[in-house]
Amino acid sequence: MQARPSPSDRRPTWPSGDQITEGEGTAGVRRVVVAGNRAQDVGGAAYPAPAVADGADVDWVEVERRGRVTGLLLPALVVVLGACRVLLTGDYAGLHGAAARSLLLAVVGLVLAAPLAAATVPVLRALRDTAVRVQHALRAHVDPGPGLRARVDVLARRSLRLRWTGRALPLLPLSVLVQADWDGARALPAAVVLVVAYAVLAGWHHRQVAAASRWAADPPGPPRAGPPIPWWEPWLGGRRLLGLLAAYVLVVVVLTLAA
Repeated sequence: MQARPSPSDRRPTWPSGDQITEGEGTAGVRRVVVAGNRAQDVGGAAYPAPAVADGADVDWVEVERRGRVTGLLLPALVVVLGACRVLLTGDYAGLHGAAARSLLLAVVGLVLAAPLAAATVPVLRALRDTAVRVQHALRAHVDPGPGLRARVDVLARRSLRLRWTGRALPLLPLSVLVQADWDGARALPAAVVLVVAYAVLAGWHHRQVAAASRWAADPPGPPRAGPPIPWWEPWLGGRRLLGLLAAYVLVVVVLTLAA
């Protein structure tokens, strides 16, 4: 006698393989079949299309390949901003002259060494690929699977806490341009590159916050409780950060007056 499959065996699944409960099935989700590196949405009349791309066809191998290239853009942008600051003011990270240039060269060396280490050390390669998957899941609004959902939830939450940095970005190039030495022949080109680089950084930050807002409003995957919040995370934004900045300014004023 052949055993009949249980009702749970016939239940549709999420892209991660988690079974969809009856409540989730009636809420209008799509059935997904996972094959290799792809999560293929097969849909059906009983499963109307969701408003987000939970069932998108994702090739995670291709995502990781692209991430190895695009992951270099943000560190390279930081190096460009540092080089422009040194050319315009001669300062970098509180250092001046030769010390500032030496520190910038060290930062460039680290930026170049990081992808090489990630390509040769298995542990670092795994960490890089995981970070790429998490970032892609946030930006594309897709379910990365049970092992990474909590990571994306945390990234979205912290991106929203740090959304205030977008308001401070326009002030950073202005602070450099005010201190700039305009007598050098390279001052004007460096200033143009500086403004363009900060504009690119501001655009990246805006897209990151928008993706985090979409994720927080409707996280893909099965319903779940949010990851625990460590004690230090609330200090990244809000009134606590304002209080910390006010205390810092007060200490600087007191030390300046005392000197």
